[in-house]
Amino acid sequence: MTKLELAAWGLVLALLGAEVGLAVLRPWDHHIALSLSGSHTSSLVPANGSPSPGTTPSAGGTCSDVVVHRVQQSDTIPRSAWVHASDGVNVRAAPSSSATRLTTLATGTQLTLQGQQTNPDGSTWYRIRLSDGRDGWLSGRYTTNYPISPAATDSLKIWLPVGYQFQSVAPGRAEAHFKNGPMTLLYVDSGAKDQAPTETKVPTGLPPRSAWTARSAEQVLVGDLPATDRVSGIRLAGGGCAALVHEVRITTTTRYYDLIFLLDEPSSSVVAQLLDSATVQ
Repeated sequence: MTKLELAAWGLVLALLGAEVGLAVLRPWDHHIALSLSGSHTSSLVPANGSPSPGTTPSAGGTCSDVVVHRVQQSDTIPRSAWVHASDGVNVRAAPSSSATRLTTLATGTQLTLQGQQTNPDGSTWYRIRLSDGRDGWLSGRYTTNYPISPAATDSLKIWLPVGYQFQSVAPGRAEAHFKNGPMTLLYVDSGAKDQAPTETKVPTGLPPRSAWTARSAEQVLVGDLPATDRVSGIRLAGGGCAALVHEVRITTTTRYYDLIFLLDEPSSSVVAQLLDSATVQ
């Protein structure tokens, strides 16, 4: 083998090593605490669109099911998508927020994405065909690639992955379960603003707050209401199963809402999509 060939193979191996290093050292690819772009997807959901697995393995055995149940579309074009912004999404004549608005699509609208463009600012836009035959563009931030349906408590409405619904457990308290299953995706506690506890109540079944490990805190918007998403790591099933808890308090002029999301780490970006779709009284 000549020196030139050896140098070429050395470059190939170096590039491969760098790519492997990137794959190992980029935990935020699938463990992002909160992505307001909604662009990250769960690594536990196969690209072929099959449902998320029912259990998450751990060194101590089989973990409780904290994987978000959803049927994920592949990343190919064309594919289906659903609008998840609480006040709908504007369709533009070009892939830019300053382009002429053609129409507004309501939350839950199913789309067929026919084209994709990533702008220099990093934003992703999708091309769709409107019912009148015109082509339009909408921001990828406000779409999911899994079907969603509305779920509601007495004063909160949010679009969850299809199959989830709320169950009332006490006055002002509700839990979102997948088809009446045992694991909870979302705990909601609400009441009069002047009766809001200083700290979010820990739901029954979760470890005590003293066992939580703080990860991050980020300012978010639920509609036009400011909130803070506090992320903590916890252990379920006797300490063998890792999960993430997202705590979000929303306050209106008269009421407070405490939302606690319980998720497996790779599905944590779902929180951004759910918050984008939420409306409160």
